[in-house]
Amino acid sequence: MGAVQPSSTALTPCCAACLHRVAERDALEQRIPGLVAFSSGFGASVADSRLCHLHDQLVSPGDVCGRFESIAPPLGPR
Repeated sequence: MGAVQPSSTALTPCCAACLHRVAERDALEQRIPGLVAFSSGFGASVADSRLCHLHDQLVSPGDVCGRFESIAPPLGPR
């Protein structure tokens, strides 16, 4: 069962704006020993993908899932 699927519209909440997505690229290198050895090949293949702490897998910015939690504070009265 795949937890992540491509987004079909720009209005859909997506991994790029999700609390569970680790924005720091260094987190991948810390999580996967020896990954730095791939150097530029690693950079080209991962691109903007990042680690999702919730699903423990790489996600692309446009991926979506039912457990999305926005990194932006909720809008409401001030």
